[in-house]
Amino acid sequence: MYKTSLLIPILLMTRFCLAEPIRFDAKIHRHKNPGNRTLVDKLGVLTFDDVSKRLTFKDGAHDKFEISYDSVSRVVFEMTTHMRGGAAAQVLMATGLPGTVAGKAMARAHVHNYFFYLEYGNGGKNEQLLLEVPRQSSKEVIDQATHIFGAKITIADYQEKGEQIDPAKLPAVKSKDVVKVDKHNHPLPEPKVDKALVVVVCPALAARYAGRGNQFKLHANDRVIAVNKQGTYSFAYVNPGKYRLVSQSENAYGFEIELEAGKSYYFLQNTFDGILKNETSLSRDSPELVTYLLNGSYYSDWRPK
Repeated sequence: MYKTSLLIPILLMTRFCLAEPIRFDAKIHRHKNPGNRTLVDKLGVLTFDDVSKRLTFKDGAHDKFEISYDSVSRVVFEMTTHMRGGAAAQVLMATGLPGTVAGKAMARAHVHNYFFYLEYGNGGKNEQLLLEVPRQSSKEVIDQATHIFGAKITIADYQEKGEQIDPAKLPAVKSKDVVKVDKHNHPLPEPKVDKALVVVVCPALAARYAGRGNQFKLHANDRVIAVNKQGTYSFAYVNPGKYRLVSQSENAYGFEIELEAGKSYYFLQNTFDGILKNETSLSRDSPELVTYLLNGSYYSDWRPK
């Protein structure tokens, strides 16, 4: 009896010591440098280490990001659909001959991944981090994160599902607008009690595209309320009511939504390859995700021409 009792803690200690870290391929989104808010992407390895109780990310250049489990205060997962861009596209293009149809098609494919957003404490400050994990490993990542962080996790799933719309049917499709990309000022929206706040970000496919390219307009019923380029954000205040929100570029894509006074609504205009211009989609997303991407974008100071 004495020997059996002694053996149990020894076996438990052995299992604990032999616990292997769990690793996943992932992408990190972070500011280019302290003086440049533009977000850059880095491919690397995400590791959950239950022994040291630390979450780490390490890219091929040995650039390491490390967070203790106990410091994490909030986690949000949500699916994203976008065109493959940045470093990931370059890796895919490198697998084939430059300029081949197959290589370009792979780079332009629509990607359905999960954003993995974290808030954590760092020396008395509240910090944020945004990762992206492939869809095929998303369930394992979410299960592992749920095991560790429990009630701190939210899985964002909004009901608004968009559809393609004929741009010619938009009342303001012929509107002419001027966009000034403001790389110095960074106004942040504040809610108003009698208006609904609409915040929309157009993430850049890669840092070099930020503030460039064609316009992406956001229509609310019969008027344009925001205009972006890749890597910019806009916001608008509208009267409460039912709206058809539509993102328009070469194509148009949107959905109907009820907007309430005093509330804030957050959206992404994702971009895809088109024939003459980049195409667009519109999705409703969490305040955490959109605000993180907003902080890594330039302000679109637009006006009707």
